Amino acid sequence: MKFVRTKNLEPGMISTKSIQDSSGVLMLAANHPITADIIQAMKRKGMAGVFIFDEFTQFEQFDSIVNDEFRQEAVNALRDFNIDKVIYLTNMIVEKIMSTKELVVDLHELSIYDQDTYDHSMNVCTLATTCGVGMGLDTDNLQQLALAAMLHDVGKRNIPLAILNKQGKLTPAEREIINEHPQMGYDLLYANQSISSYVRAAILSHHENYDGTGYPNHLAGEAIPLFARIIHIADVYDALTRKRSYKDKYMQSESLEFLMGNCGSMFDPDIVNTFLKYIVVYPVGCDVILSDGRIAHVIKNRSSSVTRPVVMTWDKEKLDLAKDPACRHITVIKELDFDGSSSEEMTEHEKAR
Repeated sequence: MKFVRTKNLEPGMISTKSIQDSSGVLMLAANHPITADIIQAMKRKGMAGVFIFDEFTQFEQFDSIVNDEFRQEAVNALRDFNIDKVIYLTNMIVEKIMSTKELVVDLHELSIYDQDTYDHSMNVCTLATTCGVGMGLDTDNLQQLALAAMLHDVGKRNIPLAILNKQGKLTPAEREIINEHPQMGYDLLYANQSISSYVRAAILSHHENYDGTGYPNHLAGEAIPLFARIIHIADVYDALTRKRSYKDKYMQSESLEFLMGNCGSMFDPDIVNTFLKYIVVYPVGCDVILSDGRIAHVIKNRSSSVTRPVVMTWDKEKLDLAKDPACRHITVIKELDFDGSSSEEMTEHEKAR
């Protein structure tokens, strides 16, 4: 598959997945030709683009942990503040992740769209729960972690969209309002008997940094609740990899480098090490430059070797960088963005919002 930005779409191209707007309204079913009207509608809605079929699609192997329908159901439950349904759906996410044989998370097809807080929360839930499984948490703790991750930004319901989506630099007053969302989320859920104290504490502390420089209470190290330390990593990773109104996105390899570079300051090093074992570095569908100078297309990832995917060169030679002895000397030296370019550097302001 190949990612094509909306401005470059042409009628007749076939999308690999269904096209939905931010409200979940189906615009075009998967495997159908894209029409001129659909392209115009995507431009009006500010949609970044879609993945289309190309000469590599038949060779690619990629499975989502949750399908589009389940994802939209969870997003709608969050948007409606239907806590009982959110609890039910997060428990289902835990079941899905625990039953996944090849546990590896590739969120590339989610990070290209201009999604809102609710979509972001769904991503963070998937990432945090996967990390929790890797850490050996039991089912009860995984359910609590998944719920806290899904609800971590619920306090943003009380923040004006003009501030959340502001394209320029936040003023000190606006930053202060943004920084109140963990406490707002804690307060919103305080009286709900279905929400445990562990979940509320994780929501309150998910912006605390490991070195004590975070907010709202400047906690440090293991004084920060475990769930909050996990969610903090998943939250920042997803924020970096997704396009938002005020910033472009990092490629996944760059986002993982950011996590590694901030171990011990922002993040718990041990949790980052676990997180890195399950998060795809080079997503299926992207192009990479190999150490022998060739450009290749990523067609498969494995949890046991996330830095050495299966790739295919332009002349259709399949190279298994992890298992083929002939490929041991070949490494990926650079990832190309889905449109063939490199991502732009982001400011510290953009990383932190």
